[in-house]
Amino acid sequence: MKKSAVIVSAAIACVGMLLTGCQKSSNSGTKNQDKITVVQNVPVDSLDPSVAYQITSCMVVTNTTEGLYSIDANDKPQLGAASKVETSNNGLTKTFTIRDDAKWSNGDPVTANDFVFGWRRFSDPKIGSPYNYELVATGIKNAADIIAGKKPTSALGVKATGPKTLVVELEHKVPYLSKILSFSTFAPVNQKYFEKTGKKFAQDSNHLLVTGPYKVKDWKLGDNTVQLVKNPKYWDAKNVKVKEVKIDIITDPEKAAIAFENGSADYVRLGGQLVSKYRKDKNYTNEISNFNHYLMFNVKKQGMNNADLRKAISVSLNRKEITTHILKDGSVPIHSMVMKGLAKNPTTGKDFADESSTKYSEYSPAEAKKYWNKAKTETKLRSFTLLYDDSDPVYSNIAAYIKAQVEKNLPGMKVNLQQVAKKTRLDKMAKSNYDVAITRWAPDYGDPSAILGMYTTNNASNYGKWSNREFDSLVDQANKEANASKRYQELLKANDILIDSAACPPLYQNGAPVLKRSNIKDMPMHISGIPYFFKYVQIK
Repeated sequence: MKKSAVIVSAAIACVGMLLTGCQKSSNSGTKNQDKITVVQNVPVDSLDPSVAYQITSCMVVTNTTEGLYSIDANDKPQLGAASKVETSNNGLTKTFTIRDDAKWSNGDPVTANDFVFGWRRFSDPKIGSPYNYELVATGIKNAADIIAGKKPTSALGVKATGPKTLVVELEHKVPYLSKILSFSTFAPVNQKYFEKTGKKFAQDSNHLLVTGPYKVKDWKLGDNTVQLVKNPKYWDAKNVKVKEVKIDIITDPEKAAIAFENGSADYVRLGGQLVSKYRKDKNYTNEISNFNHYLMFNVKKQGMNNADLRKAISVSLNRKEITTHILKDGSVPIHSMVMKGLAKNPTTGKDFADESSTKYSEYSPAEAKKYWNKAKTETKLRSFTLLYDDSDPVYSNIAAYIKAQVEKNLPGMKVNLQQVAKKTRLDKMAKSNYDVAITRWAPDYGDPSAILGMYTTNNASNYGKWSNREFDSLVDQANKEANASKRYQELLKANDILIDSAACPPLYQNGAPVLKRSNIKDMPMHISGIPYFFKYVQIK
């Protein structure tokens, strides 16, 4: 490791030692049996189901506006606003019956048309939902053509054949359909209320209607606190144990930990620099999270389109050093695009991530030199800018490490660092106004296609603009394949093609060190989709 990177790691270690010296044990249980306070580090960007992008936003939408399914504490889909579902003999038509006692918070009945209207908005290319690829993943008829602007939203394969009867037509069978339909984007929208509120819709709690276990209280867009209170009109209100969930946005990990210590927070994610301080705390636990971190190259940029350069950069990085000396939060080095724990081989039970190609993820200065020497004859690029955001303080240390490693192992290459706000990073990437970026993905549903689908040629989230016909074909085949084993192999091959391109080299899968009151039960962090469904949480 280059001297500058060693200094960075040593500085982090010193901070950890200082923090350890002042450790005190935090209270084990939340004091209020009816309320919990959860800290998130990302603010709400919208509570409109079709527009909400940040995970905090999606979490609030899902816990307030229930879709056809929810996910229980055992990670199993449970019927939500629907009381039953019937499947046709060929498996391509799903008929959902909406519960008779499902109501909006103003007393209106929840109808099948609420889902038709909400999903058509979601598919509308004029809305430009950041998650519109999920509609394609569901296999709903005409979704891809509508998103591409080739067909009107009225052609979407969803219709109300009665006030409480929702019919969904599929182009092919989708084994994970119930899980993906639990995501926030598939929430219903009350058309009459939406048209009445106009541009004020979902801008504050006075212009929101909800159907779920909680409703939003005293909130407006831009607030750093979201107050969720139990919805008395929810069809299953008697089984909602926690009456109030307060979500505080605290971006500084140390301030979040202090909030836990002083009793003003009950659930806090820790930064790696704080793990050594709290590791022995009775409220401390560590799991693997649902986020994989990557380097995403903008392959439309001259030089970044050179595969040998991308490979040289990837093998110049020691991922073990990043997780062990910089992150120190239980994160693990990765070589797969798909996170560990998301999917298993239906035949052998092996984890998808373990069966992935390992190309260009092993640290090798010799290989870096080989690819760099080749790249130098193919491109004149001798400097690039590494883009990263300020949503996690550790990104600065990772960026400094990447700069040091690349400049050491690729002599003559200069790396400039650019830190911006997260919103700015996303905007720059969406507009292809960057060279290389540190980015991360988490799956919206429990299937490898939740990650791989984002790299198909015309996907809105394919910020690197990488394109490969065989990859696109394999993802498309897998989306239509009924045979589970065959489908798995198609997705694995697609994963390996993307890995072999080094267009978006995987770096690490986040650890999830948390402080959680010991009497909070049934609140696991789900590996895919919405991380927390508060309906099932209990305080014992």
